[in-house]
Amino acid sequence: MPGSTHGYDGIDPTRVNPELGGEEAFVALSRRARGLGMGLILDLVPNHLATHPGNAWWWDVLRQGRRSRHAGWFDLDWRAPGHDGQLWLPVLDRPCAEAAAAGVLQLEFDPHGQVQLRHHEQPFPLRPQTLPSLSPAALRAWVAELNTQATVGDPRLLRLIERQPYRLAWWRVGNDMVNYRRFFDITTLVALRVELPAVFDAVHALPLRLAAEGHLDGVRIDHIDGLADPAGYLRRLRARLDQAGRRRGLAPGTLALYVEKILAPDETLPADWDCDGTTGYDFMDQVSGALHARGGRVPLRQLWRAQSGRDGDFGQEQRQAREEILRGPLQAEFVRTVRAQMALARLDPATREFSPQMLARALACLLREYPVYRSYAGPGGLDAAGLANLEGAVARARIGQPAASVAALEAMARWLRDDTAADRAQVALRRILRRRFEQLSAPLNAKAVEDTAFYRYGVLLSRNEVGSDPDHFALTAAQFHEACRQRARQYPRALLATATHDHKRGEDVRARLAVLSEWPAWWRDQVRAFDALASGLAVAAPDPGDAAMLWQMMVAAWPCDLAADAGEALHDYAARLGQWQQKALREAKLRSSWLDPRPEYEQRVQTFIDAVLTARSGLPLRRALQRAMRHLAVPGARNGLAQACLRLCVPGVPDLYQGTEGWDLSLVDPDNRRPVDYDLRQRWLDDGRDWPTLLHDWADGAVKAQLIARLLRVRAEHPGLFVGGSYQPLSGGGERVLAFVRSDGEHQLLVAVTRLAADSNAHALALPAKTWGQAALACAPGRWRDVLEQRDIEHRGRRVALSTLLARSPVAVWLSSRE
Repeated sequence: MPGSTHGYDGIDPTRVNPELGGEEAFVALSRRARGLGMGLILDLVPNHLATHPGNAWWWDVLRQGRRSRHAGWFDLDWRAPGHDGQLWLPVLDRPCAEAAAAGVLQLEFDPHGQVQLRHHEQPFPLRPQTLPSLSPAALRAWVAELNTQATVGDPRLLRLIERQPYRLAWWRVGNDMVNYRRFFDITTLVALRVELPAVFDAVHALPLRLAAEGHLDGVRIDHIDGLADPAGYLRRLRARLDQAGRRRGLAPGTLALYVEKILAPDETLPADWDCDGTTGYDFMDQVSGALHARGGRVPLRQLWRAQSGRDGDFGQEQRQAREEILRGPLQAEFVRTVRAQMALARLDPATREFSPQMLARALACLLREYPVYRSYAGPGGLDAAGLANLEGAVARARIGQPAASVAALEAMARWLRDDTAADRAQVALRRILRRRFEQLSAPLNAKAVEDTAFYRYGVLLSRNEVGSDPDHFALTAAQFHEACRQRARQYPRALLATATHDHKRGEDVRARLAVLSEWPAWWRDQVRAFDALASGLAVAAPDPGDAAMLWQMMVAAWPCDLAADAGEALHDYAARLGQWQQKALREAKLRSSWLDPRPEYEQRVQTFIDAVLTARSGLPLRRALQRAMRHLAVPGARNGLAQACLRLCVPGVPDLYQGTEGWDLSLVDPDNRRPVDYDLRQRWLDDGRDWPTLLHDWADGAVKAQLIARLLRVRAEHPGLFVGGSYQPLSGGGERVLAFVRSDGEHQLLVAVTRLAADSNAHALALPAKTWGQAALACAPGRWRDVLEQRDIEHRGRRVALSTLLARSPVAVWLSSRE
């Protein structure tokens, strides 16, 4: 869409965005990248397009209605009850009659001389058959007359509007009345039916051609869970990518195919998905979990309950949020699914008497307990994993429900499970219901969990992240290693992310917050001190729960070089935090929301943030916040280096998000999409300081950038270690170390990172030698190269002491010349 800052609201899949230079610029980028030994992966959005006038397919549907050749390309429900066969567009700033009377909905001529409607900046086409056949002059006079008379109650303009294939409606009725599938609850993004061959071909013709011409090395599929048939889509796309690759002489499977998929704990990708793995949210959860201490959950939960007055039960938070989202933002999609239930109930003698209300209550109960984003039913029904998820959800949903709801739940489970004892008509309707259920449960999970419950639950915000479940608070070393080994077996090319354009907070903000899991009592004392100092400010504080989360963010995102009296820099930090806080309040939907903002409370919180960070009276509190930051900064940086090192060394392909080459203290979008200072990154690359000095001066960020650069160089020089190299966990270091060896038969890579070492109270990133005692790891004798310190080591013996390996650095990477 013109002016888009992210590209997930496309309007024309058949061309490269002209605002970015079009295909000519893209080809130039490709050639430049290949000249540097790099390639390109395209972020592909097959699920939806923007409802913008530049979307020719959509514009044609609005003009021609069901007669449009593109009418079947979008997921539209022309037969929805109460819609008079029209496509409802909830886009007006007031009811339609009021808009016409106020003169904000009028006729005009487009640049081609065609009559169209306009509401503020938004035009709408008119069906040609609804317009009078007049001369140009007479037509202009007619347009002017209708516009004028509409403001004094003349109904002719409204009658003309009502004769269109679409119905313009007040935006506030959208979540109840919209009759097309959307991306989540965003009315300006309409879903495509990419399962249809004609739609698939139209959407993918350009990227497949660019792949065949050598300009693409793979694709990333956005929101795979929105598609009607993800497995079928991936099979078709894999075959077409392989066909494009053959034109370049590439073997099948060479061009990468990644899916943006949020996996629940212990969930894996369906076995029949022909892809190279996910975009890395699962790894982001695993590596963060490995940096958290299990023992911190209970005391931090107790602290949250005392601070916020909420019960600290994340399961209850998300169940409540699911109910609210079904009643609100996803009500239209919910009702559409209930209609699919009713169609089945009428054909089944056992359920013919069931009312829509019974079925709706059962559906809501089931969705409230559904543990994953969605199921993936095949032609015959659910696979074993899908059955287990469904049966578990039904069992939980039955608890405490009346007999009528239980009966409806059992019928619902039968319909979703498979096609047993179903005739041809019932089979067709069961498949429709499964698709409706799947395409409702996925956005419900996203909206209720990530975009609501995560902003209501503040036990420890580092675990409220895309791809994470706060109830799965921490991973042991063994659990992390098993996840890595499983990835190596199943998806060795899967992407490994620790930051994305969608993260809730930057990777090094999470790394700092993880330290609180080791110091819950210390954090309790800090919060009490912050609250006491804040009580002396001449402004009202936020509600206790909002304040509790704000303290976490203030300390965890505080830049290392930000002084308590820094003036302009503090104003900038206050503005960034205020932007985050406003979004957090609106996503939580407790004291404000996107649909009904509460400016008085939002301003109260912003005033508080400004007083804390910029007012003279807030200086004592700022100093306390800065002291807390400094206490967390060293162990937080240690976690950050461990996280970056693991991303670059474990099985998979590291995904380095722009701007995270140094310390990433970003907040949620749009803060995590700020312009990147590339000059600074070039200075980091050119930095000639040795590794011990970089560690000593860690706060400037160069040490992280150099870690990444040196490990990327190893990956480039020894690809066999990472493409197919084995992964062998090493024991002997206890819970304070994650260590493993990668091997390709010629070289070995020994990696060890420090974890859960905040209680050492070390003021340097490297821990004192006494920390490790007699602990040692298996290590083959011979010549090794310390990748980070860039020095050769002649190792004798079969083990290496951790006091040697980690003597001067919290992370160690040794490369052997030969086994």
